[in-house]
Amino acid sequence: MDKDRSWIVLSYKVPSEPSTIRVRVWRTLKALGAVYIQQSVCVAPITVEVLKKLQSLKKLIESNEGEALLLEVNKFSPSTEEELIVIFNNQRIAEYEEFLEGSRNFLNEIETETKKGKFTYHEVEENEAELAKLKRWHNKILKRDFFSCTNSIQAKQKLNECEQRFGEFIETVYATEGQVEGEVAKDIGGYYGRSTGARKNKE
Repeated sequence: MDKDRSWIVLSYKVPSEPSTIRVRVWRTLKALGAVYIQQSVCVAPITVEVLKKLQSLKKLIESNEGEALLLEVNKFSPSTEEELIVIFNNQRIAEYEEFLEGSRNFLNEIETETKKGKFTYHEVEENEAELAKLKRWHNKILKRDFFSCTNSIQAKQKLNECEQRFGEFIETVYATEGQVEGEVAKDIGGYYGRSTGARKNKE
């Protein structure tokens, strides 16, 4: 861990109703990768984005009749930091495991479509959308993987594999549907060319 890394602690209290505020606070903290150490008390390493969003979250809570306190901590004890890092990494490992499963599903889908010979542009669009989701998913996890947990390298490699396999699938689709369409266009041009010539001869 970076010896100069500082931490930020958020302690908050929001009214029980409406529940939308509590849910919004919880979702924001989870998206940032903050860790709850007690009920309504969470901690995260300080980054520019984390600090900015927690300050905005504090304002949101206070503007909705809640209470919020932000504390910057320059350093925890070594044992406390080790415990926190383990907690952070365990959460990221669980997220990466879900991501890896999603990536394997993507690769399996490509393989199934290849075996069935479903080489159509429609399949390209569907798989492209799924790959875009995987990329966004990976980026979200990566942004809150403050301590580069053990699964991070494997996840990146699997994403690269998905991109490579999708590229190969596109080439296969073009080699079938794409070239067929090109031949059709060529034939159409030849047809109209012959028709034009025929008309000229009649004239």
